[in-house]
Amino acid sequence: MSTPARSFVTLRPPLPFVADRAGAGFVTALAVDHLVLEFPSELRATARDRLTVAFGEGRSFTLRVAFGTAAFAGSSQGLKVEAEVEPEDLRELDNLLTLVRKGQHIAICESMDVEAKDRFTGFSEVILRPSALPELAWDDLRTETRFLGRAFPLPLLITGMTGGLLRGAEINARLAAAAQHFGIPMGVGSQRIALEHPEHASIFAVKREAPKVFLIGNLGIGQLRSPTYLDDCKRAVAMIDADALAIHLNVLQEIVQVEGDRDFRGLTDRIGEVARKLGVPVLVKEVGGGLDPLSAARLLECGVSAVDVGGKGGTSWSYIEGLRAQSAATRAVAETFRDFGLPTALAVSALHRRLPKLELAATGGVRDGLAVAKAVGLGARVAGVGLPIFRAALASEEAPFAVLETLAQGLKTAMLASGARNLESLKARVRPTRRFEEMLSDFTD
Repeated sequence: MSTPARSFVTLRPPLPFVADRAGAGFVTALAVDHLVLEFPSELRATARDRLTVAFGEGRSFTLRVAFGTAAFAGSSQGLKVEAEVEPEDLRELDNLLTLVRKGQHIAICESMDVEAKDRFTGFSEVILRPSALPELAWDDLRTETRFLGRAFPLPLLITGMTGGLLRGAEINARLAAAAQHFGIPMGVGSQRIALEHPEHASIFAVKREAPKVFLIGNLGIGQLRSPTYLDDCKRAVAMIDADALAIHLNVLQEIVQVEGDRDFRGLTDRIGEVARKLGVPVLVKEVGGGLDPLSAARLLECGVSAVDVGGKGGTSWSYIEGLRAQSAATRAVAETFRDFGLPTALAVSALHRRLPKLELAATGGVRDGLAVAKAVGLGARVAGVGLPIFRAALASEEAPFAVLETLAQGLKTAMLASGARNLESLKARVRPTRRFEEMLSDFTD
């Protein structure tokens, strides 16, 4: 069997570099150990060289590379060559690649259609029964919930989305201000980059401006492969004074991601150890593929405090990774799996029926207050919103407040129109359709 071609991330726009001997040009693609370089003028032959790559925002990266003799078979205008980064500089390349990835995530989510193509979350197959005579007033409605050991005035959650860039710091600050105002929990994006490169830690430190926000730290399951995983989790919590820690499960995203992890063996037991020893509640969250009942049962046995179903129907992170890739095969695989997974409403229903004591967060395509009401009626303690409030935070400081106000008003409208005085009452008002029950059996039998 032939060895697969090396995978690269395409850079749009490319990053300028200056080499000590070979000349100047642009980095047009990155891999975990290689660069693709474009020299707009004649390339000066040299077996090894040192490049200074300008990233922007006042940052640059110095990388020593080996070109290989094939690069110098001939020189021409616009010559593209592949260069291997020397082993001692792979950590620096990883830092650059991580910053590129975070920047690409923001740009792609801001301007492109990154949701599941069919947009199917399952909520359209859940009926909230109306009440023409609710015998309630708006002020009678009670929207309080408990999640991760704390009481909140609304069953809403801002999911962890971004980190690692100065622009990410601004986004996080705007989200934290809105979360604090409404008294709801907020997650930050993956803190991995700040653990590996402490100069980025301040990007996540939103409690300096929003000290009362209930803040959820975030690390990926891949970080549990490190021999220092428990210490890393404790450092992530201490770094931002987190009230809880989310461990995100994103196997499909990692598989598609050029620089992603490929080995997920032995990590369930490590989640259990973190849950026992961390000292703050542990939330385990899926990232767009939907948490299945078997995995949820194992997590409950591990002692996690709550799970976020992260269902299909909203943002497809595996598809986003495909959009970053240079490889046509990787892009095709990402398109194939764009609608893969367990839809959000089905995941909530399946988990609540099988594991009624497990605290659930419903994220994945939650776009309005009616969906929040249905999610709570199916068994969720909170419903999380990601892409809409992320885009709002990119737009202005005020926009995230408007998104949350719309969700809150929509939830209360659904409650009053269905005669549900409180969140618990919603459970008696929701009715899944026959099609919903049939699909649920397909996913859970």
